[in-house]
Amino acid sequence: MTNWGRWGTDDERGAANLLTGDTVLAACDVPTTGRVYNLGIELKADAPFAGRRMSPVHLMSTSGGDYAALGREDWGTADDYLFLACGGTTHIDALSHVWSGGAMYNGHSFREVRGSGANRCGIEKTGGLVTRGLLLDFTNRETADGDINPEHLDAWFAEHDLEPRAGDALLFRTGWMEDALEDKLGDQPYPVLGLDSAEWLGRYDISMIAADNPAVETTGQRGVLPPLHGIVIRDLGVYILEMLILREPAEAGVFAGLFVVAPLLISHGVNSPVNPILIA
Repeated sequence: MTNWGRWGTDDERGAANLLTGDTVLAACDVPTTGRVYNLGIELKADAPFAGRRMSPVHLMSTSGGDYAALGREDWGTADDYLFLACGGTTHIDALSHVWSGGAMYNGHSFREVRGSGANRCGIEKTGGLVTRGLLLDFTNRETADGDINPEHLDAWFAEHDLEPRAGDALLFRTGWMEDALEDKLGDQPYPVLGLDSAEWLGRYDISMIAADNPAVETTGQRGVLPPLHGIVIRDLGVYILEMLILREPAEAGVFAGLFVVAPLLISHGVNSPVNPILIA
């Protein structure tokens, strides 16, 4: 299954094309309370991070101490800088993030991703993403071998009397982030989205998948392309978001809302930090 050529041979936005005006307006009808949930983690020195990256570094360039040292108490301003891995904290992967067989999404050559950034499928091409977000809580659900498969997805939709819509975003709560924030990570397994779910995602035209863990899927061997990433991003043009916090809306019983993601316009970027919003 592939979406190559579906929106033209030059397309660089993939499943973002599913988020038409009608899709956005339909998603705006989902919230019932107006409660806004921030799903991004706090950017601080001890924040959890994905893979071999690093936690953010926040530096003050001007502070109250500078003015105090000068005996200035009449007025002042503060300024700061932030250094972080674009794919280290809560983030969205651009369609240039992965490739195989010499090609990334829509057949664009991997050679377009250079030391200066991605000439094709950069994150700045994505635009704002607004759609219906569905929160699937798997912290207390049984999954065979830890994988969330199509049968689990079908069962969740049946349980909530819903049908998948083209453009939907699926948000998976696994419990990993909660343990990471509380320094309780161990050898215990966490549910992950299984490889056999890829065909299901393509069949229902899902636009984004997200999770409260570093990869959404099992990453496999070091130096080997994560298989679900290879299909979802490269073949389908579906976006992956990682390292979300989903505990608060899940414990409030929220399972559907208006999902808003605004990637930074990082020129030629292959990932972007985000603070996704879910409005219930």
